[in-house]
Amino acid sequence: MINTDKKINEKKIGLFDSGIGGYSVLAELFKTLPSAHYFYVSDDAFAPYGPKSDDFITERSFIIAQALKEQNVELIVVACNTATAASIDRLRVKFPDMTFVGVEPYLNAYYKIPVGLTPAQKKMMVLTTESTGKSERFKRLKERLDPDSQIDHYGLVNLAKLIEDFYYSPNDREQFYKSLEEELAFLKPHRYSFAILGCTHYPLIRKKIEKILNLKTISPDAHIAQRVLALSGGDEAINQNLIPDFYNFFSTKNNIWIKKYRASLLGPFKEIKL
Repeated sequence: MINTDKKINEKKIGLFDSGIGGYSVLAELFKTLPSAHYFYVSDDAFAPYGPKSDDFITERSFIIAQALKEQNVELIVVACNTATAASIDRLRVKFPDMTFVGVEPYLNAYYKIPVGLTPAQKKMMVLTTESTGKSERFKRLKERLDPDSQIDHYGLVNLAKLIEDFYYSPNDREQFYKSLEEELAFLKPHRYSFAILGCTHYPLIRKKIEKILNLKTISPDAHIAQRVLALSGGDEAINQNLIPDFYNFFSTKNNIWIKKYRASLLGPFKEIKL
């Protein structure tokens, strides 16, 4: 008889981002596929990816994918919109024996809003980093999923960095809130009803974004987790005794694998009061 609990527990899934943005995806995976072992690479020695060329980001992606392959992961989530746009197609060619799941803005959300809403009630934008917004992959995605240009697009310059910096230096919470207000202030007069979050950093503070802009946010994180679940063999029968307390973390600044408690994943973002 096959020990299915053991089989589930041996699943190894890798994720990477230029920093901690991919934690928004990892948090969903902890809920959706809790028994797997996770290996997360923060490429913080080369962050942010935004100003970098596609070729540079792809080279970094190759190096990280190889490092994750050496950890015997079965599937890699490119948990960064910028890296997905720049490199996922070439990753699939470079590593044909690996499964890759990318992260892209959930642009078909506009056409899934319940019928009966007025145009004002459906008013929607997508927020990305500048780099993602300028990428050919994003442009093609928007042309395909939003052919009637119903969704406005804005590339934010500093938001991802603000979120990253606050995670590691959370002492001045009020200054962080002030900086967020300043970064998003130009969007307030447009009175959007929905904002698609097109960077994995953004969902880490989605409730704060919703409060500042008085709207609802849309993120693909849960859909990504469901996609990973499907590619990993479908629904699992969870044995609580086999759920690890830790995940494996690698910072390219520190160049060493360490174990971190899953419960500490979201750090100061769990404590943001709205």
